[in-house]
Amino acid sequence: MRDCPRCGSSQIEEGYQLDKGYGETHLGGFIRGKPDKRWYGYKFAKEDRIPITQYRCKRCGFLESYAK
Repeated sequence: MRDCPRCGSSQIEEGYQLDKGYGETHLGGFIRGKPDKRWYGYKFAKEDRIPITQYRCKRCGFLESYAK
């Protein structure tokens, strides 16, 4: 585990962000490339989506996101 880059605290917790829409819930993701907007939403290939992991400092609230 690493220390917070903002305040130096070692109180870091791992988490994730949810994407919600039209009765569906998904984990947040990074999509490679430029947005391809269609009339029904955005089109993307599933292999171009990388899940996002987030780390939050319990002391100061600093939030870091990583696509891994």
